[in-house]
Amino acid sequence: MRKVSTLALPWLWYITFASAQREDEKPTFRPVFTRRPFLVAWNAPTQDCQPRFGVQLDFSLFDLQASPNEGFVDQNLTIFYKERLGLYPYYEQQQAVNGGVPQNSSLLEHLDRLPEGINKYIRSLHKDGLAVIDWEEWRPIWVRNWQSKDIYRKASRQLVAAKHTNWSEEEVGKQAVFEFEASARDFMVKTLQHAKSYRPRQLWGYYLFPDCYNHDYNKNADTYTGRCPDVEESRNDQLAWLWKESTALYPSIYLDQVLASSENGRKFVRSRVKEARRIANKHHEGYSLPVFVYTRPTYSRKLQLLSEKDLVSTIGESAALGAAGAIFWGDADYTKSKETCQMIKRYLEDDLGRYIVNVTTAAQLCSQVLCHANGRCLRRENHTNAYLHLPASSFRIVQPPVEGGHKSPALRAEGQFSRMDIESLKIQFRCQCYVGWKGQSCEQQEPVGNSAVGSDAARALKLLTSLLLCALVLRL
Repeated sequence: MRKVSTLALPWLWYITFASAQREDEKPTFRPVFTRRPFLVAWNAPTQDCQPRFGVQLDFSLFDLQASPNEGFVDQNLTIFYKERLGLYPYYEQQQAVNGGVPQNSSLLEHLDRLPEGINKYIRSLHKDGLAVIDWEEWRPIWVRNWQSKDIYRKASRQLVAAKHTNWSEEEVGKQAVFEFEASARDFMVKTLQHAKSYRPRQLWGYYLFPDCYNHDYNKNADTYTGRCPDVEESRNDQLAWLWKESTALYPSIYLDQVLASSENGRKFVRSRVKEARRIANKHHEGYSLPVFVYTRPTYSRKLQLLSEKDLVSTIGESAALGAAGAIFWGDADYTKSKETCQMIKRYLEDDLGRYIVNVTTAAQLCSQVLCHANGRCLRRENHTNAYLHLPASSFRIVQPPVEGGHKSPALRAEGQFSRMDIESLKIQFRCQCYVGWKGQSCEQQEPVGNSAVGSDAARALKLLTSLLLCALVLRL
């Protein structure tokens, strides 16, 4: 029997220290890996650039680098696509795979197969990491399965109609909704519960959750606000069961070409990150979940690199709103030729690299100056255009020379905040403390076992600890 200490479980440790505060002041998880308040990760299959085309890419500016390709395992960031984790039910070319819909699949068989995928891709029990489940075929809320996803509603109605041949169409429809949503909830919740029991040090969550479907910029470009529709926020709240089991959120902020270098792009991203932060804060009484946004170095379905303005609209917005980090995802198109590899290389060494250094350094220094390095800075007012940027009057980003044959980061920031810079930060930003710290500047340490721990957090700790013990006993 493998011994697992609850002290080794970061998400349980955070719960035990969480204190009841106002919703927008809840503490959040301490950063992983480099301990910088805003993490940047590279998650594109660009490893082929060097062996195929002789183009060497430098990812030293990133806190972690991982490839989403099949052959890469035991990385700090793992994506579980639909064929990599258990027996996920879906339709492919109108054909049912693993039952097609969750109510027609075997949850027990799925859970029995989970360890196979988890052990393959995350080999170490004690490894910290980000674990992202990328299941996009159906959505757990019935009404969100529109257009090509309507096949899941159709199949659900057919299953009910086959069992109750004398039922009316209305009766069949109501029962189909109930069976689909109940089974979808069971499938997703139990997958998270079991995954956490097998790899407790990973931050588990589903890619694209939460979403808010604010894509009406195509129809209403001139009047577009970016705002998430009220009905979609309400539907996200219906997924409280999902947020309570997640230990991180992984929304997408991919920009379509039509949003390039426009104010609508910033509005689009701002609303999506705000919605993710709302969900992160709302559904846990004593703490807030970390939000890692998925972005791309190019526009969706294009190989055109993001403009400097859109780097601000994506990475800058996310950092200023209090996201824990940004994950740059890409596909095989990035390495289809020597030209595309060189394009990525130039971007890393220039616009993208410089902006990453700018934002991550500013976020780290702001944390030190305003939050005693015990919290991250976020905007006091979400509607403003305050960004975590290094003042040009006080800093410069340079490319240091290689000394003594030792490799150094390609770019770095030199300088320090002036008194005026610090006063400006205090006016525009506030602190979100890490769990275990409190106060406006995160200067006060919470004692272990603080009586202020919220009842929800306490119940969650008890429930999750029991779950782990049960899971371990089952493996005997």
